[in-house]
Amino acid sequence: MNNVLAISALFLGAAAVSCAQEQPPTPVVVAPSQSVPPPTPIKVATIFGQNAIVSTQEGQKASAALTAKYAPKRDEFNRKQAGMQSLRDQLKKGQATMSADVRDRLNQTIDAKNRELQRIGQDSQAALEEEEGAMMQQLGEKLMEVVRDYATRNGYAVVFDVSLPNGPILWASPSVDITNDIVRLYDQAHAAGATPKPAPPQKK
Repeated sequence: MNNVLAISALFLGAAAVSCAQEQPPTPVVVAPSQSVPPPTPIKVATIFGQNAIVSTQEGQKASAALTAKYAPKRDEFNRKQAGMQSLRDQLKKGQATMSADVRDRLNQTIDAKNRELQRIGQDSQAALEEEEGAMMQQLGEKLMEVVRDYATRNGYAVVFDVSLPNGPILWASPSVDITNDIVRLYDQAHAAGATPKPAPPQKK
């Protein structure tokens, strides 16, 4: 009798387990996901770097100083060029009446003056370009500090220099051009005796 009860209890336990396995699983309620805020738009700006440099007060003074420095060389070149042109006119007018020796000497003189003009022009141009390059580099480094500070304060991710006509930027809206702002801030920061002022944030 005890054995029968034990077996019955065993079958009843097995039946209970079987019923429990056949019941459908309790549904899991998933909480609605929170709304994800839209990504912050990336701010970009453009600047005409070379124009900015020569538009600053320091750039204008440096350019004027270079122009004055090389004015004598330019005047010398113009005088020699006018003298050579006068010899060419003389040769042209007297071509029919000059002797061969006179024409040869005049041609040799013109050739010599032409070589001298080329040398003066090339030397002056090379020296001018070297000094202009040094000036642009020096002022460009100072301008870069202003650009970096301005971009950081106003949340710009990228600032493109669009000075080169064949650069990678095909088109940009004038609304993202910060050239005038940078020139103004540069002049404020580097005016004689002035204390550099922080760049004001742009209005959104």
